[in-house]
Amino acid sequence: MLYELSTAIYSETDINILLDMVVDSLLDLFSAEKALLEISNQKNSPIFTIGKDKERKTLEEFDDKIKALIMENVYSTGNSICMANILDSESGDEKDELSDSTRSVLCVPLKSKEQVLGAIYLENADTDSIFSSEDANLLISLAERIAQAVENNLLLSELKHSQEKLLEDLREKFEFDEIIGNSSQMVEILKTVADVADTDATVLIEGESGTGKELLARATHFNSGRSKKPFVTINCAAIPETLLESELFGYEKGAFTGATQKKPGKFEIANGGTIFLDEIGEMSSLLQVKILRFLQSHEFEALGSNKVKRSDIRIIAATNKDLFSRVKEEEFREDLYYRINVINLKLPPLRERRLDIAPLAESFARDFSEKLGKKIEGIDNEVLNLLSRYHFPGNIRELENIIERAVILAKNPLITRDDLPKNILNNSGDDSGIEIPENYQELKTLRKKVVEEVEKKFIKNILEKNKNNISRAAKEANMHRVELQRLLKKHR
Repeated sequence: MLYELSTAIYSETDINILLDMVVDSLLDLFSAEKALLEISNQKNSPIFTIGKDKERKTLEEFDDKIKALIMENVYSTGNSICMANILDSESGDEKDELSDSTRSVLCVPLKSKEQVLGAIYLENADTDSIFSSEDANLLISLAERIAQAVENNLLLSELKHSQEKLLEDLREKFEFDEIIGNSSQMVEILKTVADVADTDATVLIEGESGTGKELLARATHFNSGRSKKPFVTINCAAIPETLLESELFGYEKGAFTGATQKKPGKFEIANGGTIFLDEIGEMSSLLQVKILRFLQSHEFEALGSNKVKRSDIRIIAATNKDLFSRVKEEEFREDLYYRINVINLKLPPLRERRLDIAPLAESFARDFSEKLGKKIEGIDNEVLNLLSRYHFPGNIRELENIIERAVILAKNPLITRDDLPKNILNNSGDDSGIEIPENYQELKTLRKKVVEEVEKKFIKNILEKNKNNISRAAKEANMHRVELQRLLKKHR
């Protein structure tokens, strides 16, 4: 029975069925007369409760002062309680139904990472069935597994609900007519997306960081026949080369040191849907070969396995590099380039589509006003003029941050120049991108900021050129490996 319970709690995905099954098993295992399992929120208010007697009848009301005190103590301390021969007696005229009798009680918390998720409460009035320390140890051991199963179940339920809500929201948000773009460049891009969204054609999106490549990829997916299937993203530049293959294709238990259990990769998770390979230009030549093979056959192998798997997915790739130049420099495979470049979408930087700045800014202002509970009626024309002359090195992402800051700081119904950061006021019409300090202290602060930015760009550039190999990068930069590691640690 113990083995069956342990197996079942990890396989059941319905929280109500799980709790019901656990309570039934506890009544049998501990020969208890009553069993209660309660799951609570962070304020210790019950969100799921099930109580039964030894006949498996649901206890509609299982509430008395002793149980309440014991449960309160378990919640507050996180410790288990095992008590025998509790005398049920109340002062005054009020007595509960078990008054003038004794009972044995065992109450154990359900804990995850020291957080109490709930409690199990067992009760016996039979003097021949007093709970022992062995019973307590067994229930504590079971409670650890039950808590893990409950937490996983709650997370799964929450994820399922979030996914359903997200799908609803995304279907509304990512209608093409809601992707803001008044410039001729964006109109052409959106026309192309509308034409290819409901096909399985591979798409390559090129553009600087912050131009909205992932937004366009999501819009393509959620307006396709794959919209009810997963949309899985992976940033090829953010994951070390040694880990990227296992993230994409998954691995078997024992495939490498630390692989203690089997894990599916993104290609398997995305089956039926779309996978978005961001910064694909950073992918190693070995992985490029494997991606090419997948595009040709839709087959792959997990690390540590010789079993061939199939996955029906659409690939949308993105890069902030000139991928064709990397092909000519033999840093990216030509055959893979033409495989992923069936449909090419080039997103221009925001500075090249200034007609989009005002509608984007106004849209962000409305969104943040609602989100932050501010009554912002619009943006002053002077602000729109200043924004239209700014060069936006961070593209749409930078504009979004600027408007969020302005909404937070705004004291009036209109966003004015007083709500803008100094670099916007100083750099409108000036493409230097350098903020002009007003005093010596600001000069020192700016100098430190500029040096840090240059260091970050230097590190990024030298590591990219050497495929994240620190020794080779240090050698090319004519610096000691330790010094490069110091810079990496400083800017991590």
